Amino acid sequence: MATQAEERAKVEGQARGMAEWDTLYQTHNAIFKLTELALLPENLSLPQLQLLSVLKQNGGICTTGEVARALVKASQTMTGVVDRLEAQGLVERHYERSDRRKVWVRLTEKGERKWEDAMPGVNRLVEEVFSVLTDEQLRELQAQTDKLRKAAMGRLAEALERPGF
Repeated sequence: MATQAEERAKVEGQARGMAEWDTLYQTHNAIFKLTELALLPENLSLPQLQLLSVLKQNGGICTTGEVARALVKASQTMTGVVDRLEAQGLVERHYERSDRRKVWVRLTEKGERKWEDAMPGVNRLVEEVFSVLTDEQLRELQAQTDKLRKAAMGRLAEALERPGF
């Protein structure tokens, strides 16, 4: 017996999970835009705040590759984000002496203060957006999104191992 999602997919000609994929995408974009608006007074973008957060969570210093992996981005994408943060004095770059391709990014005191100034507004936004869910629903959402993330990350790792990547 087919599930409702499978029946809907057959009728609409879409793969099972496509409607949920669309919902996740729209939700991500709406939350991203709301967060960007909340960060405007801090002169930070969400990717910049996320990079500062990764540094904060990892003792204030990481390689650009480590940051890129944590944010599921290409290392080249991180270069522009680091450039903009460095221009504001929020991070510093340090090059590995033995391999100049390896770049370390360090959170400065100014960067730590900026992160601390930005987080209360972001935390308020998160509380507001997620207030529509009960604690139990949040736990369920976390479990389901963890499961999806693990599956997607596994597929991504396989795809990147193929020749041509």
